[in-house]
Formats: sequence, C-alpha cells, structure tokens
Amino acid sequence: MGVTSEQDKFYEREFKRGLKQERQRKGVEALKVRDGVFDKATLMVLYDLIKAGHLATVEGIVSTGKEANIFWGTTPSGETVAIKIYRIAAATFRNMWQYLIQDPRFKSIKKHHRHVVFGWAKREYKNLMRIEDDVPVPHPLEVRSNVLVMEFLGRDGVPYPRLKEQGSDDPEGDLEALITYMKKMYEAGIVHGDLSEYNVLVSDDGLIVIDLSQGTVVENTLAREFLERDIENVLRYFSKYMKVPSKEDVYDRITGGKDGE
Repeated sequence: MGVTSEQDKFYEREFKRGLKQERQRKGVEALKVRDGVFDKATLMVLYDLIKAGHLATVEGIVSTGKEANIFWGTTPSGETVAIKIYRIAAATFRNMWQYLIQDPRFKSIKKHHRHVVFGWAKREYKNLMRIEDDVPVPHPLEVRSNVLVMEFLGRDGVPYPRLKEQGSDDPEGDLEALITYMKKMYEAGIVHGDLSEYNVLVSDDGLIVIDLSQGTVVENTLAREFLERDIENVLRYFSKYMKVPSKEDVYDRITGGKDGE
C-alpha cells in the first residue's frame, strides 16, 4: 500500500516531535543519532511494529555502530526489549554486500542499499533463531525491513558489560565456555564470523554471545576463514590471562576435524 500525503504529513510531524523530545532529554549527540537512523521509512516500520503489538515504546540509545544503532524499548506487556536499527545508508555498504552474497542463503540478493540492509537484519534474525536453543544469545522476537527486535540483555536500559570492559574472573572457565559455544554453533551449521571480547556480554549467569549479523552457514566457502578468525580472536584475548591451546587444536575440537566445505 502506498503512503498518502496525509500519512506522509503525519509521519513527518511525529518524526519532528520525536527529535524535539530527544533533544530535550538527551542533547545534541542523541539528536544526531536519531536523525541519522530514524528516516521516514524506519519510522513507518516502527509504527507497524507498535500496531502489531511487538512494541509499545522506543526509549534510550544503548549503543551506536557503523552498520546499526541499538535502542531499548518496551512491549505492551511492559517487557524491556532491544531494538536494533540497521542504517539504510550504512557507511560499510560495499563490505556488507560482499559478505552477504557469500552466504548461500542470500546469494541472489540485489546490490542495492535497502535490499542488502534488509538482508543483513534478516540474516541476524535467522542466525539467532537457529542457535538460541544451544547457545546463550538474545532471543529474537521480530524482524521487519531494517529493524530487529530482540530480548534486552541487561537492566533498566543498561546492557550487561562486554567481556572487553568487564574482564574475566574465570579465564579457564570462560575460554572453555566460548569454545563450547563455537562448537555448538558449528554443529547447528553456523559460524559467528565476528566473535571477540567485543561481542560477548558478561551476565550473572555467564557469558552471552551477541551480534550475529556476520554469522554465516558452514556451507559458505569463507566459513573456515571466519571460524579461524573467531578462534584467533578468542585465544588472543585469553592469552593475557593464561597459556592457551593452539588454534589448530581448537579448530579440530570445534569441527571434529572436518572443514564443513
């Protein structure tokens, strides 16, 4: 259905009103973030999610990135959720497209900003759905266009700290946990592709893996390269705490000695 002039005016008014409120609450930086992410099309997606009962409010900014910004919000039942909004005009669009077409699930995607960004959001949703029963990850709730709604991991709009920030109180146990998570992901047919201390949260119940947007299937011809990079990142981080096993030993343990190609 097309957007009528009255609808367009409505969204424009809501957009301006939201920016004014954000400026009052959080100042210039927050305004810049929202101005760069909440275009009319994204606002329409958010309103659709609200009308469908997936969201009630969109609240504060949790984090910003090159490809996406994350906000926290609430559902009609009062549950806190994370709202990941991928930038349509992502600065790394070319890299996103190149990564995406290597994934057999998205090999036919058009080289167009919207198609690629929508595919990026959908891929993270698919990856989370595929591994959530075996690996601690945020539970995905809904994906529409460039917006992914998922479980919020933290309290009162404040996310759990990243491993990079918090550090490890149990290096041996944490390294073992991440190797086990990589193995379970691999057994489910997924390689994270960007695993490091920056994409692991530290909760009271243990480590949680986040940011699966670069995750791909093991059938991807680059899956081995991505997995080796994940292993290298994890071993590098924990090497400052302890002596770590070799990359080759960890790779064999995760894959069972198989390449997955």
